[in-house]
Amino acid sequence: MEIRMTKILTLSSVCALSLIVGSQSVQADEFVWRDPATKMTVSYPDTWRQVSNKNAGDVLTVRAPGENEFAECVISTADEGRFKIFPVKYSANIQQRFVSEQYWDDYLGRYNDVVIHNGTDNNGLGRGFASMASMSYETAKGARMKKRALGFASHYRNTIYNVECSAEASAYHKWHKPFLSFVKSVDFYKGTNFAYSGYYRNFITDKTLKVRGPHVSDDLYLGIHAP
Repeated sequence: MEIRMTKILTLSSVCALSLIVGSQSVQADEFVWRDPATKMTVSYPDTWRQVSNKNAGDVLTVRAPGENEFAECVISTADEGRFKIFPVKYSANIQQRFVSEQYWDDYLGRYNDVVIHNGTDNNGLGRGFASMASMSYETAKGARMKKRALGFASHYRNTIYNVECSAEASAYHKWHKPFLSFVKSVDFYKGTNFAYSGYYRNFITDKTLKVRGPHVSDDLYLGIHAP
């Protein structure tokens, strides 16, 4: 049967197969990284490279290609066991109360000239509820530069996860969509504890989120329905 099928392939079929193979070969491969401590995973293009972490709590820093654009994403984690006694149905409330505005004020203390353009609760990161912040700042370590950044923070299974993606301010728009893809690829380890299962945010209903920039032309859109 296999021999007879190969004989009836037409020239057009061969050309179609060649086009498919050719198109697949030019697609960038994805690298999947796993945190050995929390078992969290994230994926990013293999053209990005892992570099040294800068701050305490950082578990992954990856830098995208591009001259003088300084585009990178950083994932950090911190143990947070204050809410062990609370049922998972309070996860959204915990995020709104403890991983929100004050959290970002404390986190951004590492930078200079910080401006928070927008911030919202009840977003998603991995399997958890997350706070989002769109910000600009000047770096305090190494060469000084103005950067634009997008951050997500979530509390899940006694750990706070933070993802910040940033680039030199004038180059940020070029990297906004790749940054968003990086954030969306983050996945937390589910585990086998039934008490933590069955209550996750309904991410299918996520609405488009407009992040206001310094100018109308700088506005950004987040979410699966974004243009």
